[in-house]
Amino acid sequence: LFDRVREENPDFHQKIIPISSELTQPGLSISSENVERLTACINIVFHCAATIRFDEPLKHALQLNVIATQQLLSLAQQMHHLEAFIHISTAYANCNCKHIDEIIYPPPVEPKKLIESLEWMDDGIVRDITPRLIGDRPNTYTYTKALAEYVVQQEQDKLNIGIIRPSIVGASWQEPFPVGPLSALLFFCPAKPA
Repeated sequence: LFDRVREENPDFHQKIIPISSELTQPGLSISSENVERLTACINIVFHCAATIRFDEPLKHALQLNVIATQQLLSLAQQMHHLEAFIHISTAYANCNCKHIDEIIYPPPVEPKKLIESLEWMDDGIVRDITPRLIGDRPNTYTYTKALAEYVVQQEQDKLNIGIIRPSIVGASWQEPFPVGPLSALLFFCPAKPA
């Protein structure tokens, strides 16, 4: 897959620095040394970490898809050279709508209030009320991805944000080599207000 980049830039791997993180932990469990490194040199954040399980318990899906996104946005605001925060969502975040525009739809509930409410609830209670909370969405995945889009949009005054809604992540089209069909993408990239 990376043959072309190896040919054009043989030392590309020296620019890659893996940093350990954990979406379920405060501050994403990123060490202070790594936070300092990230805030000093990052230009673009591609946020694609999430749970993609459709049957994930709501609390866990909320932690991975919404709370972790909030924490990464907070870290992004500290980045001195950040030019863009790109959030990978899903074309199915608003699958309850008959027609989907390239806009962020109002969430069915304020994410902050939902997070605060679920913190004190027993897992059994959350499981029982999940169908009512997700409403006409088919699962916790699409529900929490819609909430995450809203959370990202709320930072548009502080960050240049973009939201990408892939339908299915598939094979490459022509680059680096033809493999198969590439699924359609919907893009939403609001301009930062002047």
